[in-house]
Amino acid sequence: MNCRRCHGLMVTVLLEDAESSTRCYSGWKCLLCGEVVDSGIKANRRGHREPRRDQTRRRYGIALAESCRPLPKATSM
Repeated sequence: MNCRRCHGLMVTVLLEDAESSTRCYSGWKCLLCGEVVDSGIKANRRGHREPRRDQTRRRYGIALAESCRPLPKATSM
């Protein structure tokens, strides 16, 4: 399995519940970036859309370009 963030190698790991050390479940962990995915994380991500990074950056770039107007030329006296 490949990581969604960095496309690195994911390996299976045994995860423990933070509140109870007796409850363990399996998940995946990326060896490169440390991303952890388990069934609960996957279920939560199903309800959310992925951010569209290209549009966000494009909008900021357009807004920045529109806000920068050439300075008026100085008149000499």
